[in-house]
Amino acid sequence: MQRMNCQLIILAAGNGSRMNSELPKVMHKVGERTMIDMVISHALEVTQDVILVHSSQLEKYIESYRNMSKFVLQSNPLGTAHAVYTALDLVDNEKIVAVLYGDNPLITANIISDLLEHLIVTNSAITTLSFKRDNPSEYGRIVTDECDNFLKIVEAKEANDEELAITICNSGVMAFGAGVLQKYLTAPFIENIGDIKELYLTSLIEIAQKQGEKVSYFLSPYHNLVLGVNTKQELEEANQTLSKLTLSSY
Repeated sequence: MQRMNCQLIILAAGNGSRMNSELPKVMHKVGERTMIDMVISHALEVTQDVILVHSSQLEKYIESYRNMSKFVLQSNPLGTAHAVYTALDLVDNEKIVAVLYGDNPLITANIISDLLEHLIVTNSAITTLSFKRDNPSEYGRIVTDECDNFLKIVEAKEANDEELAITICNSGVMAFGAGVLQKYLTAPFIENIGDIKELYLTSLIEIAQKQGEKVSYFLSPYHNLVLGVNTKQELEEANQTLSKLTLSSY
């Protein structure tokens, strides 16, 4: 596929405590490859401008990728917004940007490209990758008004009964227009970001929407490929999904 003029930020600094393993979460394998290797490989199919935000625990595993991507150390995992904030100095404000996760091993280059194309075609400031799931459980919900205008993302633990009934879910993967991250991850919209624990990148949807920006969601038909891996059960599910796919997809 033809590479795009964009940047991709891969977040891989999470502790992954739910995996109950001393091995960093993204170093667990799906098929014969580690999750981080799969995500980086798919990202490099889209663009050569890749930023990897990592933890100190991951450093010894990722030396081989230093010539492929730019590295940023997130010493304290204070949430996804903080993770991207640590990489702001490397973000090119002239390019559109997508934020991926090192624990989304099955997301393909085509899915990433489709998300970025949706951002461009809809002239959105922010687009989030979403999927439909009859039993959404812990996934964040895509909240819209009666005209299907995207309003915000609500985390499951913060959702009311009406919001919990929503079946369109947030994958966590997001795309941003040129300069949008620099605009909304700094004052006056977010103050003292380094002192705030677990600040979600998804909060930028509501912030931008209230500023009159166009925000949108892209509903992927490949719901089984955009899910993250946080537990050993989800790792097994990812392996089962991969085993059903044709080898040509990867």
